[in-house]
Amino acid sequence: MKVYVKKYYRYIIGGFIVLMIITLLVLFDDEPSQTPFLPVIETVDEEKISYIYVDIKGEVKNPGVYKVITGSRLFQVVSLAGGVTSEADELAINFAIQLSDQQVIYIPNISDEFPLITDNTNDESSLININTASLELLDTLPGIGPATAQSIINYRLENGNYTTIEDLLNVPGIGEGTISEIRNFITV
Repeated sequence: MKVYVKKYYRYIIGGFIVLMIITLLVLFDDEPSQTPFLPVIETVDEEKISYIYVDIKGEVKNPGVYKVITGSRLFQVVSLAGGVTSEADELAINFAIQLSDQQVIYIPNISDEFPLITDNTNDESSLININTASLELLDTLPGIGPATAQSIINYRLENGNYTTIEDLLNVPGIGEGTISEIRNFITV
């Protein structure tokens, strides 16, 4: 065997070098492989993308104003803000809510109590925005229980934000009487 190796060692080394070159060519091939199951990613024209600004406060690691693509959801902004803290009441948050420009989002603490509406006021800042309110906050409205509050949220998730208060008539379980009862407490 030693004689055979000594006689053909040049061929053995040459074959090994050729094998290494072929291996390197296969590994560092510049052409993309034709993999049929990979999705095609289309390039997006930056000028066609629109942005909104949202202000997130409360129990997030990095509260502040964030610039996000129009149509973004709350969970995306929470992620940008570093996530929620260990004191956040995640059950009071609808992470799937679609955001709108100039929206203020408050992530509550587990010890926070939701305010009850006790007076008939028209102060814009004290009105409940039916496009952003949580289930617990909607439940504080007179004549609205947890099931109806969930229906209000489900409708806006499926159909987009409400444009008028009268859009609530499209929600199952809400009629003219309910709207007249809550009209002074809500906004869009």
